[in-house]
Amino acid sequence: MISRREFLQATAAAAAIATASGLGPLGRAAAQQKLSQADILRFDPLGTVTILYLADIHAQLMPLHFREPSVNLGVGEVKGVPPHLTDAAFRDYFKVAAGSPEAFALTSDDFVHLARNYGRMGGLDRVATLVKAVRAERGDDKVLLLDGGDTWQGSWSSLQSKGQDMVDAMSALKVDAMTSHWEFTLGADRVKEIVDAAPFAFLAQNIRDKEWNEPVFPPR
Repeated sequence: MISRREFLQATAAAAAIATASGLGPLGRAAAQQKLSQADILRFDPLGTVTILYLADIHAQLMPLHFREPSVNLGVGEVKGVPPHLTDAAFRDYFKVAAGSPEAFALTSDDFVHLARNYGRMGGLDRVATLVKAVRAERGDDKVLLLDGGDTWQGSWSSLQSKGQDMVDAMSALKVDAMTSHWEFTLGADRVKEIVDAAPFAFLAQNIRDKEWNEPVFPPR
């Protein structure tokens, strides 16, 4: 489990993005270098329900260095327009300053230098800390946590456990529902085994078998 110091270091870049965008108290705290864990976790509820969404963890439980691709090809009328922009073209279009936390998070420009400054990002324990804080403020019955998939596949531990390490982790996080993508590299039988035992809803309305083109999972 990470220390409080590591948590603050890993989230400082996100807070600095808030500074650049002028996002209220969090931005001001970061600008004054007085950022605390309480600042990061402060949550002002709006409306009656809060939806939390995560996706593309690819079985990476620990913080890591993540580099955006330097190439994103667009063909025809979508060439050179979002989301097919990278690096300098991306920064120019969205007015992102070179060397900024936003540049580190969203482009591959000067990645080695910026990664040394901002450090590793991610980590499911950080996600859990945030989710717990939101649920504590809002109430469990008013928070919906959704997983967009690409969760069970992508690490040595998930390969060895056939995705079970991530299923256990997401169950502990109390995900309400998920869909899938690379999960199916585990094979149909294994996916069905996990789905049948999972404590959360599995949403996959467009998954059909190859022989009869029938839905694999019952509608919800």
